[in-house]
Amino acid sequence: MTRIAALAAALLALALPAAATATNASLPDIEDEVMCTICGTTLQLSNSPQAERERVFINELIAQGKSKEQIKAALVDEYGPEVLAVPDDEGFDLIGGWVLPVVAVIVGAVLVALAARRWRRDQRRDEAEAPAAAGPDPSSDEAKRLREDLERYES
Repeated sequence: MTRIAALAAALLALALPAAATATNASLPDIEDEVMCTICGTTLQLSNSPQAERERVFINELIAQGKSKEQIKAALVDEYGPEVLAVPDDEGFDLIGGWVLPVVAVIVGAVLVALAARRWRRDQRRDEAEAPAAAGPDPSSDEAKRLREDLERYES
């Protein structure tokens, strides 16, 4: 029975700090996930008056014992969804914030690869056609006449 009590006490001792850190929020922990609604930069980088108002608001919520998620929800209620630096993992924010950029990068890479392949194919075709475009070598009579014409015009 004492073993069970000791085990329960040890588990409780381990669980309390974990629970306390889960509910306790700090300003530095939240500043990198929240935007200044005026500057459009994260709160940790902004020194605008609006950023200071947001910090005061966050500190008041921290003093009330609110969790990080509760503080972020209160910020969204107060300033709108653009206050969050990281988009949500659901709805349009999932598509607009995470899926579309990945798709855009993939499509861009495919287009660059296709353009490079076409450019290489055109280069090879141009190299193959270049000697044919120059025409046949002039006969010795034509070459002699060409040299004579050039000498006449140079003098």
